[in-house]
Amino acid sequence: MTWVKRTYPLAGRPAATAIPKAIRIGILIALAVFTLVLGLQARHKVIVNMPKQRHIDAFDSYMKILPRYLYQHKPYTSERFPLPPFAMLFIAPFTLLSRPNAQMAWVFCKPFMFVPIFLLALSIVRRGGGNIPLGVLAVVAAGWFFPLIGDIQEGQMNLLMLLPLTIALWMAQEESPRGDLAAGLMLAMAICIKVTPLAFVAYFIFRRRWAVTAWTLAGIGLWLVVVPALFFGWRQNLLWLSQWSRLMIFPYVMHAAIKFPNGESIPEFLLRLLSHLPAWKTNRAGVVHDHYINVVNLSPALAHLIGRVVLLAIAIAGIVWARLSLAAFRTRRYVMEIACIGIFMLWASERTWVPHYVTLIFALMAAAMILCDERATHPARWRAGLALLATALFMPWTSELAKIFGPDGRHYVDTVDLVLWLSLALMIAIITARFEPGVEYADARLITVKPSLK
Repeated sequence: MTWVKRTYPLAGRPAATAIPKAIRIGILIALAVFTLVLGLQARHKVIVNMPKQRHIDAFDSYMKILPRYLYQHKPYTSERFPLPPFAMLFIAPFTLLSRPNAQMAWVFCKPFMFVPIFLLALSIVRRGGGNIPLGVLAVVAAGWFFPLIGDIQEGQMNLLMLLPLTIALWMAQEESPRGDLAAGLMLAMAICIKVTPLAFVAYFIFRRRWAVTAWTLAGIGLWLVVVPALFFGWRQNLLWLSQWSRLMIFPYVMHAAIKFPNGESIPEFLLRLLSHLPAWKTNRAGVVHDHYINVVNLSPALAHLIGRVVLLAIAIAGIVWARLSLAAFRTRRYVMEIACIGIFMLWASERTWVPHYVTLIFALMAAAMILCDERATHPARWRAGLALLATALFMPWTSELAKIFGPDGRHYVDTVDLVLWLSLALMIAIITARFEPGVEYADARLITVKPSLK
């Protein structure tokens, strides 16, 4: 038997910064109060709006339509439930509660998602040889807060997808068969909740992590076909999958169909910039007004094509940037690459809004890692710091705070795609970062091989 021991040096790895006990207790208390207030607020919102039959948020819409799927086997005929059947399993228990209580219970579940996501993302950085002190972590949290609060208040499923995705990226650093198995199954689970993490399958193929890729493909079959069939039956699950694919997947994959020109992805931004489609609508005194920002009047089909070309160009540039081999995932380079994939995933999506940008946690952590790394070049640290600070300062304007600019202030901010430009700043800071030799990548020359053991 040949025993090969790989040693991947984490050059200059600083010790992890310990958070004092008093601060940890204060954070837990603040988190509990924060969650309680948001939960009660969400419950009250549903109670007030139920008699008015208004659209409240995504989760409440699921509470209204999901019983028809679960008990009447309603077909996928609209986008009111845009998730695959597997996602029903996570939401189905909430249908046993009243709509106000279900909304509150869903909010109470969110800390069990975003706290592990934050800690695991930080652990990925530390495993890669970086360290982020408490003060900079506070800036990271500030930049992440408004997409996070948007996900909670708008009843979104992004955190439900992001938790298994983060676990997958963390487990992939194990560099072991067990880690590959867990990483593949968790990545598959994220994909079966929302399709966009498929971008990470391409990444693992590119990095020749064949075991992770194989377990991901097996996991997609498990979570998308086998597990839902145990609850809904094989025939019903396959029927739903077929209907969902025709409604949600094929139009975008085959025809690049973008249905929402008011979104925050690159195709959506280009659609409203290049074609005469309303960037937003207002209803004043019963009169609907359309608002446009297009600089030319191309056909939507041509705007779709331009969006695809731009995404392809970005993907090719990313491949060129990542062309060097990566000896191990416990490196700063891995942290930087998954951050860029997380951003590209948002840019390429058919529908992206501010709450979807919770996936920026990887980019925020990567920028913070570069800022705090003494072995990064001085310009690289400055760029990372500026991008991180800009995100923390400007992300609040994606909330209702923008209404200080007038009744349409929030629409102005969303239309110019502020989150897209902030993510671009983070992307530039990451891809232009430079380190001392041997720090960014693991040095394959330092792999040691022990003699064969009989």
